[in-house]
Amino acid sequence: MGGCISWLMILAGAIFIMVSLLRWFEQTAEAVDHGWWNKVLLLLLFPFAVWFFPSKVAAGRPSPVPRHEPVRGFGGLPKGGIEDPKSPPAPAASLSASSDGPPPGTPKEFIGLPKIPPKPANKKAVDSDKLAKLRQKMRDQGMLDE
Repeated sequence: MGGCISWLMILAGAIFIMVSLLRWFEQTAEAVDHGWWNKVLLLLLFPFAVWFFPSKVAAGRPSPVPRHEPVRGFGGLPKGGIEDPKSPPAPAASLSASSDGPPPGTPKEFIGLPKIPPKPANKKAVDSDKLAKLRQKMRDQGMLDE
């Protein structure tokens, strides 16, 4: 019986040390990034001081689950029970066929075909003298074959 409890204590201690190591690396990295050298020195001298500082790594749900409240304020059901709607809903095909235009609120620049600007006509021609000098220089440096 005593062996079982000792193994559980060893397992719990190992988990505690592993979690402490994870927090230690996280908090020393944060302290060095922010230049908190007193915190770095404390964590180096007493590693279990990581439990004095809040962790930045969240485990589990980051925000609490909202408290459930039942629906209130609508009264009871009508005497006839729940009634079916008066008119059937319109089919989806007729809705898409009737709206040929863009959705409402679309800016004017997005309506119609895109306008492609013309290419600039003032391209400079290649200077053949400079090209010949560059080729000669590249041959001298051994970059081009003869």
